Amino acid sequence: MISTLPAKLSAEFSLQLESLRGLSAIVVLFSHCFQAFIAPFDLSLYSWVRLLGQAAVMMFFALSGYLIGISIQHNIYRHTQFNLRHYIRQRGQRILPPFLFALLLTLLLYGLAPWLFSSGSQQFQHSFGMMIRTAYDLELNSLLGSLFFLNGFISPTLSANAPLWSLSFEVWFYVLAGFLPFLRNSALALAGFILVLVILVILNPTFLPYFLLWLTAFASSFTRLQQLILDKLQPAKTGFFMLAFILAAMDAYQFHLLDQATIYRGLYFVPFNVCIGLGWICWLLQLQYQQQHYQPIWISSAGFSYTLYVTHFPLLLFILGCFPQSRMYGLGGAVLALLCSMLVLIGLVWILAKWLEPQKRKALSHTR
Repeated sequence: MISTLPAKLSAEFSLQLESLRGLSAIVVLFSHCFQAFIAPFDLSLYSWVRLLGQAAVMMFFALSGYLIGISIQHNIYRHTQFNLRHYIRQRGQRILPPFLFALLLTLLLYGLAPWLFSSGSQQFQHSFGMMIRTAYDLELNSLLGSLFFLNGFISPTLSANAPLWSLSFEVWFYVLAGFLPFLRNSALALAGFILVLVILVILNPTFLPYFLLWLTAFASSFTRLQQLILDKLQPAKTGFFMLAFILAAMDAYQFHLLDQATIYRGLYFVPFNVCIGLGWICWLLQLQYQQQHYQPIWISSAGFSYTLYVTHFPLLLFILGCFPQSRMYGLGGAVLALLCSMLVLIGLVWILAKWLEPQKRKALSHTR
């Protein structure tokens, strides 16, 4: 697939990617805290904040595809051919510890809810307006589906841990990427790739546009393609971001004027996500070639970003159940509750990540 050493990422670009990974997780946390505390009182920014969270997840997809592409190139160069066993071990060590802990945590908090919730059950004591959830629900089929990364395909995603929807997608991105180095020389690998992809798309048609987005990020990691599109990145990025903004405005119009803020349909999620994701890919390549500048912020947040992403939602719901007074003092109290909850969750997850996520200070291209 490649015979020369892949381009090495600069130290500055690696720090930029780490910062973006950490900040994206914090943006997702903010989006969910906003829905939990602010939305019941004020819906004026509701649709925009939800799409802000979606945009952060698309940054994860763009980073993932790009960095897996870099990782696979290095894998092939170091072993002279693609070492599938090393690839699987590397992915498993990265994904499984925080993920399995998140499932156990979700189950544990569900069991504790009747004992610690002010309602004496899994229900929230005060539910009104546009609530993120009205109860801490956990369904067995969703739990089992999530355990095997089949949520979104043969089972719903856990109500008590909604962000796991994207993790199941990402795991299957990794599975399909494992076929890619063999496609040119193996008819069996090509058949396996097509079969897995077709089954996944039949089970969930929205998987296809997200996989194509991820695959675009993967392809963008190859120097030969980068050189072909380098002078086209700025107009492409501008176009994708403009389309994303138009779709966000249409989403807000649908929610506020047509549905009169009584239901959120999310009709524009997929096209918005694809456009914003393609824009992120163009921007990342511009950062790599120093056509754009981004000053890295809170680089160390990358060390707990994955743990934060997979654990914050059940913890947030648990806070809502245990402290109903967070919604008893109007919008001002809700803003304070949002800030306090974010600080508490970030602090807790920072401690958990010390043993859930490997703290290797190597270049980011070798850790994804």
